Amino acid sequence: MAGASAQLVKEGGRLWNDRSLGTSGLACGTCHLNHANFKPSFAKPFPHAVAMAEQRVGLKQVSLDEMVQFCMVVPMASKPLAWESKELAALTAYAGEVQKGFIKAAAVNPCMLKPSAANPCNPCAAKNPCAGKR
Repeated sequence: MAGASAQLVKEGGRLWNDRSLGTSGLACGTCHLNHANFKPSFAKPFPHAVAMAEQRVGLKQVSLDEMVQFCMVVPMASKPLAWESKELAALTAYAGEVQKGFIKAAAVNPCMLKPSAANPCNPCAAKNPCAGKR
């Protein structure tokens, strides 16, 4: 990653863990530590359907920057970031890197992409029924 892009991702990483962005006491990293709370759809290219956005406001699909904004407003209880802001660009760039990490982790633990009633794999659970299955 070259200069400006690396700086944008670095700033996004700082913002990802900044609880002061909203009023709920949450940061992006609060809900998504070690790829927690991502659904299998997170491995798909954006725009795509995101269950939380569809359930809460009826959006059938979102882009990555729209999902960042949605998380700012809903779980983090913040005002949306300005669409042209460096903060939104940085968080979106960092979220894109998080997505790449999620895809790599899913390649090692395919259970991350198959949570269902029939296959209750949860990579964040203390007793993960997929542990050791590769």
